[in-house]
Amino acid sequence: MLEATLDIIRDAVLITEPCPSTTITFANAAFYRLTGYTQSEVIGKTPALLQGRDTAANWLDIFRQPASVAGSPPIEITNYHRDGTPLQLEWSVTACPAGRYLMAVQRDVTELRNLERQHLQLQVLTQMQQLVSTAGLDLQMLRQKVVDVALEATGAEGAAIEEAMGDEIVYTAVAGTARAVAGLRLPLDASLSGVCYREQVPIFCPDTHQDSRVARARAEEIGFRSGLLVPLLHEGLCFGALKVYSGLPHAFRREQLELLEMASQVLAASLNDARRFKREQERRTLLVDSLPMLISFVDDDYRYREINAAYTRWFGIEPGQMLGKKVADVLGREAFDRIHGYMAAAMAGDQVRFETTVPYARGGTRPVEAEYIPLQDGEGHVLGFYALVRDISERKSAERDHLTKAYNRRGFDRRMATAFATARRYARPLSLLFLDIDLFKPVNDQCGHDVGDQILQKVARLLMQLARESDTVCRWGGEEFAVLAPETDLEEAMELAERLRQAVASEVESPLGPVTISIGVVERRPRESRKQFTRRADRALYRAKELGRNRVETSGS
Repeated sequence: MLEATLDIIRDAVLITEPCPSTTITFANAAFYRLTGYTQSEVIGKTPALLQGRDTAANWLDIFRQPASVAGSPPIEITNYHRDGTPLQLEWSVTACPAGRYLMAVQRDVTELRNLERQHLQLQVLTQMQQLVSTAGLDLQMLRQKVVDVALEATGAEGAAIEEAMGDEIVYTAVAGTARAVAGLRLPLDASLSGVCYREQVPIFCPDTHQDSRVARARAEEIGFRSGLLVPLLHEGLCFGALKVYSGLPHAFRREQLELLEMASQVLAASLNDARRFKREQERRTLLVDSLPMLISFVDDDYRYREINAAYTRWFGIEPGQMLGKKVADVLGREAFDRIHGYMAAAMAGDQVRFETTVPYARGGTRPVEAEYIPLQDGEGHVLGFYALVRDISERKSAERDHLTKAYNRRGFDRRMATAFATARRYARPLSLLFLDIDLFKPVNDQCGHDVGDQILQKVARLLMQLARESDTVCRWGGEEFAVLAPETDLEEAMELAERLRQAVASEVESPLGPVTISIGVVERRPRESRKQFTRRADRALYRAKELGRNRVETSGS
């Protein structure tokens, strides 16, 4: 009964023997879905199979001192899926009665942490822009502001800007515990900072005791046990390094290194030529201009108030011609109407992410992934939102079937994973249609594959025309297609399927006569897996073909 109960809960659960063995004796279904492992790969092993590059070395200590009282906070750990994908998991380990077993519950917070990281990065980048624009020609003020922000953004104990002077690298600005060593000089050829400067590469140092490049005695003197270092580069010239550090090992994450790397560009440009940098700041925001995406701030009147240089490249419009203009005037009414609902949600305080198409300066449109992050004042009023828009043309191209231009299995699976997770988390309807062209083999055999290809293209074109923008049309394989319909219950999906069936029957012909399709339709059930979902759709399609073809059926089981 206990195992059956654990198998239906959404959180992953492991039951292990107590230390020192911590051998896994049971894992529930949610654990296998979360990690990708099978029962034979887990039972009899230890939780160490989940560790990887960024997993804290001492993470298994949670099994040595399990929580003994209710309300003990969970511990967040970087673990890894079977395929190598990192996962952020909250672990709660408790001792079972009599201490014979340990129960470990894991909650997946990966998506939540990614959203928090993106929001933090945007806030820090915006803050950095503001700081740089107010520093003027006072480079020391600029240095100090940068280390202050770096310290706050990473939660480090100390932060320093280190600039190369002769054969030494010198702390020219400090914050936190690094204030005690202001002006510190380190040899370029015998320090981790020197490595960062000479090789011009960012460095992630989880533990100085495990890094032979570290001058151990000096590192211990300043309290440097783990840290992040990024080179200060501008136009091929390196001035030094920006470093944050902690007295504890494994105090940082790799995504924090990415943030510092972006931030360092501002300081490097200033060190190169403060006056030139100031003029550049007046014309555009250097930091966000270096990012490979469209970044803007839209106020509560739907007007562009800030944009990066990517907008000029994308729309062929100079910043001065865009700032203050309404989004509808820049994108056009049709594109604006498609995204207005998402913008309204952001103005209401919701963070939203979606895919759409946007006009391009060279003609036509391009697919993009957009994320809107609302900006609120101290009283919670939304002042507008930041828009982060990425060109996903290459990704879309890789996800399309070359013949029909419908999604291929790779693209479909990606969207299925997102739609299925959303439907399950928020208890929303989700339907799936499997379609098969009836008696397609005789057409290929008697009329040739060129004719068969033309029929496949016509059918796919009809499906994509009649499906909604939120639906995903996929060439499942051969003459079989699939349509994934979010926010669609079974009744609505059956109506959509009938429209598709009638459209194909009336508009597509082969030399052997009219072309028809058989369709199987299902709606997601609670606690149903994706595999069970697709299997039911396949059975429904088989039922439609078995009952005479050119019809729509659903699965009864």
